[in-house]
Amino acid sequence: MFFARSHIDLHNVRASIERTKRLSDNIIKIGPLGVGLDGLLTWIPWAGGLYSFGAGIVLLSDGVRGRCAPMVLLEATMVLLADLAIGIAPVPGGLGKLADMLFSGHKWAADLMLKHMEETIYFEGARKDVVNTPEYREILARIKDGKERRRVVFLS
Repeated sequence: MFFARSHIDLHNVRASIERTKRLSDNIIKIGPLGVGLDGLLTWIPWAGGLYSFGAGIVLLSDGVRGRCAPMVLLEATMVLLADLAIGIAPVPGGLGKLADMLFSGHKWAADLMLKHMEETIYFEGARKDVVNTPEYREILARIKDGKERRRVVFLS
């Protein structure tokens, strides 16, 4: 069971995204800037790139597990690829490494997915089991009236 099937699963997905975000870009916090394993490992040849790639895969798989929309996953992928490219680009004088330390791509991608998940209404069960509940009918009416813009996902 790869996809989240309950609110507990969604809680665990969010916790995993938060953990990866913190480890990658917020271990050391200096004002609004944070440095994590992604920035620290960039100074070790290949270690930064491998970590950045691995953490990106973890984030994207958590986004899929949390049933993020494909466009959000595509945005997160582009941010993570930019973060990876900045870290492995051969820029002389260590400027590329410094840029990688300051570019918090994992945090950015994680925030995109967490915000999207926060804006999604999740119902446990299949659509056919939920459509007759008062809660679903109320949300559907708000969506049709234009008062609600969140997306609805069934965790079946």
